[in-house]
Amino acid sequence: MKKLVLTLAILGAIVTGCSNDDNNNGPEVPETGVLSGNITENMTLNAETLYTLKGATYVKSGVTLTIPAGTRIEADSQFEEVAFLGIEKGAKIIAQGTAAKPIVFTSNAASPAPQDWGGLVICGNAVTNLGTNVTAEVTGLTYGGTNPADNSGVLSHIIVEYSGNLINDDAEFNGVTFYAVGSGTTVNNILVYQGSDDGFEWFGGSVNATNLAAIGCQDDSFDWTEGWNGTVTNLYSDQSSATGFSADSRGIEADNNQNNALLAPISNPTLSNVTLIGRNNPAVTKEAGAWLRRGTHATITNLYITGFKSTQSGSGFGINFDGTDSQTYFTANKLNNVTIVNSTTASNMILGFNATTTATGAGNGAAKASWMDWMGL
Repeated sequence: MKKLVLTLAILGAIVTGCSNDDNNNGPEVPETGVLSGNITENMTLNAETLYTLKGATYVKSGVTLTIPAGTRIEADSQFEEVAFLGIEKGAKIIAQGTAAKPIVFTSNAASPAPQDWGGLVICGNAVTNLGTNVTAEVTGLTYGGTNPADNSGVLSHIIVEYSGNLINDDAEFNGVTFYAVGSGTTVNNILVYQGSDDGFEWFGGSVNATNLAAIGCQDDSFDWTEGWNGTVTNLYSDQSSATGFSADSRGIEADNNQNNALLAPISNPTLSNVTLIGRNNPAVTKEAGAWLRRGTHATITNLYITGFKSTQSGSGFGINFDGTDSQTYFTANKLNNVTIVNSTTASNMILGFNATTTATGAGNGAAKASWMDWMGL
């Protein structure tokens, strides 16, 4: 394995903040640093340093990586390996930005685009219905344990841009992936922007969150499986600006387990104040606002859906309850206060929710919510 590489170089000046001419009239040139390989000791980054993320970067078990407000980390899109930041089971990330100084993970490409780099991957010791020490779909890290209250750190006021690079033909990175992350972890105010795969995905665990936005993601905005049971308040998804799309993208795609719909613990998150905006494009043949399938349970209230259309019968709708297990559950436990406009309808939709015309979603229907103001959209 590679050891951590951390370099600091001054460009165009002897010290940070010095200008590039004798009259001090030129622009400030930041220090630069490189993050790569294994981080094996506690480390605190410097908000005044521009960091480049090169290839696979792991925060090892027992180690804490602290990223202060205002730090910018640019993934090297041309490096020989896909760049990503992985937080191992037993490690922590303390990435606590502010509305005025968010932490930004982005691409260093001259013209950044979706799939320029991987994304953020956090692995924890909480419960997944696949058991303990499961191998993650991406990164090869392990996740899963017996501690629902496991603490992987703090993620607050973070922007993740142009993520979603391929691992292989069957697996892509998401913007932010939570593998069995526990409820002791703090997650709030995160934007995933223009990713080529999912915005956020949960593989089991019990992590909670507030204020999550996925803008322009080409696949699902919010995806869960393997028994996730956290609580999230305020989720906003707008796929209309995506530069490309998967034929079966959804605002929410959710299941319990792809091989065993009844495997315990059952996925059962609680979501409130949710806005899902589709592409308004019938060519996205399997598009859906929310696709609830494979035995998942969920409590979802104040849900606003618009712009999901389909030309393929039985596939893409405002909401689709797929499979006997999920249909039975949601018929008995309906989603509450749901408004669906400008979307294809289906015969099984009304069975699983209480339709209204007054749901406000994450803020004011399709309009961007006030809690998103700091994102600069």
